[in-house]
Amino acid sequence: MKIFAANSICDSERCRRGFTLTEMLVSSTIFLIIIGAAMISVQVYGLRVYNLATTKVKATTSARETINDIRDQVRSAQLVYVGTYTNSAFTTNATGVSQIGNALQIFPATNTTAANAIVFYMDPNNTNMNMVSNGVVSVEASNMTNYYCFQAENYQGTILTNYANNPVIAITMMFNQLAFPAGYVGGVATNAFDYYRLHTRVCVRAKN
Repeated sequence: MKIFAANSICDSERCRRGFTLTEMLVSSTIFLIIIGAAMISVQVYGLRVYNLATTKVKATTSARETINDIRDQVRSAQLVYVGTYTNSAFTTNATGVSQIGNALQIFPATNTTAANAIVFYMDPNNTNMNMVSNGVVSVEASNMTNYYCFQAENYQGTILTNYANNPVIAITMMFNQLAFPAGYVGGVATNAFDYYRLHTRVCVRAKN
């Protein structure tokens, strides 16, 4: 039988010694710091994604509400005309000219006097989509980037030059919004904006 010497590796002080309390505390602290940093990173990333999503939702909310309002007005209208709105006056496009413009005139009843009309128009002076009803102007959406928002089409999408048949009104709203709720610091300003485009087509439900 082999007899180990007293100073062998297995009987040495080094072999019998474990981790000290200080070493355990340091290791635990480092481990907790790593776990805490990982959790904070996940929380920050989640918050950033939430902010981006919230910004995009808010950016399109007013535009969608405006399109829904125009859609409801057109569907219940008696007559609808595409034209231009300048100097607080709506001008209908002449027959033979492509029916495309920055404004939409809607007559809820057969009375076609201007005072009874509702007008939606894009104002290039302040980039707003406005509504005029009973002489009162209200802002429907902001930060519009396209001037020609309305056009009268046939069912195939071809722009009309007259209103011989029930036209389909195409509505296109293009606008921008800051990509981050807090804005931006430095850099190129245009890079701080996201650009959106909403498009729909609607027609009058019943013709006289």
